Amino acid sequence: MKIDVTKIEGYSEMSAEEKLAALESYTIPDPDYTGYVKKDAFDKAASEAAEWKRKHNALLSEEEQKKAAQEEELNGLRATVAAMNREKDIAQYKAGYIAMGYSEQLAQQTAEAFVDGDNKTVFANQKAFLEAHDTALKANLMAATPAPPSGSGGNQAWTVAKIMAVKDTSERQRLIDENLQLFQ
Repeated sequence: MKIDVTKIEGYSEMSAEEKLAALESYTIPDPDYTGYVKKDAFDKAASEAAEWKRKHNALLSEEEQKKAAQEEELNGLRATVAAMNREKDIAQYKAGYIAMGYSEQLAQQTAEAFVDGDNKTVFANQKAFLEAHDTALKANLMAATPAPPSGSGGNQAWTVAKIMAVKDTSERQRLIDENLQLFQ
């Protein structure tokens, strides 16, 4: 602990010998320990409290001990049931999302978010699914679109009479081959 030399009058003007004499005669006030508990008193109180607790637990009736054990077991079972219900709900929602066309990973994430009430993730996953679905749908539609009919007529609807009226033999044969369904 440092000594507060400002409490010694004229300390700054004193010579070294005077300062030494002043410091040797200086008395430090006793610290204020109000609010503190001595260690031995605290240890005694803590051991007494532990003893009383042990006595109290020993005095509990067998029925109360059974009741406490049952309550603890019941709380454990409730937690297990809640976890199982959560897993069941996730599995049901995941199956529904997969049936809609979600990938397995996206369905799992979306089902977990739905069960947990995380709507932000549910909507983000739904947006991602719809974008992927729309892209795949457009690709399928483009692949399934028939090629436009060839020939000089462009979008001309050919009939048997029109094809037979074509004078060029090779062109007429090509039109017959392309429109074979008309000749059956």
